[in-house]
Formats: sequence, structure tokens, C-alpha cells
Amino acid sequence: MGLQKLIQCEKFGGEMRSAGTAALSCVRLLAISWVSPAFSQKTECVKVNPCKCTMKDGSGVINLAAMGDSDGFLERDKQLPSSAGDADAEILYSFSPCHPFSEPPEYAPQCLNVAVCLILRYRTPRGEIKRFLNFGRHEDSEFSYNNVTDSLSVTYRASHSSILHTVVQYNCTSKRSVVLFRDPEQPNVLQINVSSPCACPNGCKPEDVGPGTIILIVFSISVAAYFLFGLCGLNPIRTPNGIELIPKENTWCSLCYACVERRGRNRPDYGSPS
Repeated sequence: MGLQKLIQCEKFGGEMRSAGTAALSCVRLLAISWVSPAFSQKTECVKVNPCKCTMKDGSGVINLAAMGDSDGFLERDKQLPSSAGDADAEILYSFSPCHPFSEPPEYAPQCLNVAVCLILRYRTPRGEIKRFLNFGRHEDSEFSYNNVTDSLSVTYRASHSSILHTVVQYNCTSKRSVVLFRDPEQPNVLQINVSSPCACPNGCKPEDVGPGTIILIVFSISVAAYFLFGLCGLNPIRTPNGIELIPKENTWCSLCYACVERRGRNRPDYGSPS
């Protein structure tokens, strides 16, 4: 069963979900019985927020913000292999482990402030048609840590009433890789396997602007302003003793005149004595 039928099922479920019958039909139709192996293990990493969790044994913190690029994406518009039910469509997906993102709202109202979004592109004689699917949000994400494999499993659900969700397994390894699994029999589930040293407790820290960086920025601006002021306010003149920098009269006089004129305008006028 392809994503086309999944979209139809989602629409049907949205219309009839209040009666409680559509959701049950969709569950039976899609046979969603897949359960992540990590859920069978005891959770040892306590969720702090959608970006990180703290190990119960005190070994450190797993920070998912360190895995994304400068825009927060771990994967951006990456192509997925099409299944038999979606052979006529090009499927792309984007995933941000920490920061919510949105596709253009005029084209993708479904993918606003999401963690995972799928894009289906269909080429027709009239042009390209795009359909967007929200496959998970950061809100109410579920964290589970596997003590045996040293991996963190996070489930991102599209909504409380939707059957669409993404399960990401973060593996603590020295190498980096991202592998996506998609079972044609369960198109409502997207599985992503991420291997990274950032999945280890205290393995990576997100880049942040610290005091040292701020001091360096202020110093650089000061040096640039000093040289710029020297070029504008000083005039190099060759003398018998060498080159000397002489203040430019026009520049300094203009500054003094501007200050005096501004003070004159701001001075209150009490009027002439009667």
C-alpha cells in the first residue's frame, strides 16, 4: 500500500474520526503492529525537552541539537525510494531532530512547525503537483533508551489523532551515517537510523556564542573602527622627517559644527524679556 492510499486514509479518518470508526478501519487496513525494539528496554535517559535527555546514572546528557546543521536539519530534501504504490511519484523528506521547521504555508499547510515532512512530487502534462505529509512533531515526542545497544529511540507523532509517525534510533558510534527504512506494508511509519558520536552522553555540544567569542567580535569591530576613523579623520603628509598624519580640518570642523548646532537646537527658548 503506497502513500497515495495513506493520504486517502488520513482524509477519511479526519472526516469520520469523531465517530471512532475510521481510525479503527485505517488501523486494520494498514496493519500497524510494528513496535520499536528499544521500547522493550528500560528507559534510562530522562527527557528534559524535545532536544535532549539526561542519563539516570549521571553519565551525561544526550543533546540532539548538536546533530543538525546550521539550520537545524539532519536531512533536507533527501530522496526516498518509491514503493510499488508510489512508482509515479518522487518522494523527498526533511528531518530536523531539534528545531521545528515549516514548508511554505501557501503550498504546505500540513507541514508547519514539524520535525519530519514528506514531499510527494507528481509530474503531469499540466505541470508538477506537490503534496506534503506531516510525519512528526517535536511536541510530545517519546524518548526511550536501550541499555544493551547504547541507543536512544525517539518517536515523533504527527498528532494525537493521526497514525503517521517517525521513529528515529540514535546510535552511539564513532562514525556518522543516516539510514532510512520504509516498510511498504506500513507506510504510516518512517524509520530513521542515525549513527553519530553526538548520540553518546556528552558526546557533542552544540555550537554556542560564548564570552570569548563576544570579546573577539567586539575587539574586531573596535580595530576596524579605529582604522576607518584614521582614514577619514587623518591626512598623511610627507615631511623631511617622514610621513606624518595630520588631522583633516574639514572633518574635525564638520564634527564640531554638527555638535554645536545640535546643542543649539535642543536648548529651550524662554522668549525675550518683556
